[in-house]
Amino acid sequence: MQYIEVTELAGVRSALLRFRCRGTALTFELYPMIHLAEPSFYAEVTARLRASCDLVIVEGVEGSTAARALTRSYHSLAGHERLGLVVQDIDFATLGVPVVCPDMTGAEFDERWRRVPLRERATLAVLVPAYVAGMRLLGTRRFLARHLQLEDLPGDDEEDAEFWAGTDDLVLHRRDRLLIDAVTRLHHARAGRHEPFTAGVLYGAAHMRAVTTALMDLGYRPAGAQWLTVFTLDEPGAA
Repeated sequence: MQYIEVTELAGVRSALLRFRCRGTALTFELYPMIHLAEPSFYAEVTARLRASCDLVIVEGVEGSTAARALTRSYHSLAGHERLGLVVQDIDFATLGVPVVCPDMTGAEFDERWRRVPLRERATLAVLVPAYVAGMRLLGTRRFLARHLQLEDLPGDDEEDAEFWAGTDDLVLHRRDRLLIDAVTRLHHARAGRHEPFTAGVLYGAAHMRAVTTALMDLGYRPAGAQWLTVFTLDEPGAA
């Protein structure tokens, strides 16, 4: 199962995935998000959330100094003339449906960030500014896209995984568990009800493996998918 696809012809695409379970009228729609994209991608996601969802589950660590530093890379590239991309800008208050954010608080994230091994924090403090500077000077959409492809099977780079274990545990795995708890609670709350109900899950693409596994464990199965274009590989104005 693919969440993010990268091809020369179509560029970077995100798979909108639907999951249904026998015996319940609850449908989950997964929206694997890339946080830097063409404005049309966020406009299409917003339109689909309004049209099809009765509730939306979103990520968001508010008021965290550490989270702002970690997301500096894509915030600093938003609006760069050569790339022509914007940062995720969906206004959840305008969707017209309830929005649930089961993510960490900013204080909790910052407290746990201080427990991440110093070698990881120090490496990121060097890499993030260097990456931003390089992308602003020479970066292209193709360079940005080269590591975005994501499938349901994890990669095999064990050395990198071991080095970044503390960061991954905080940024990915702990937040995965909070998301899975929210999905599971909603499933049990809607069990036995017959009226159709669709819940959208709007999280970074890296969280989708955990959500898919949790839904499958609850008895859900894929029931359709659509590709949404995140961005094409050619820069604006390219011949």
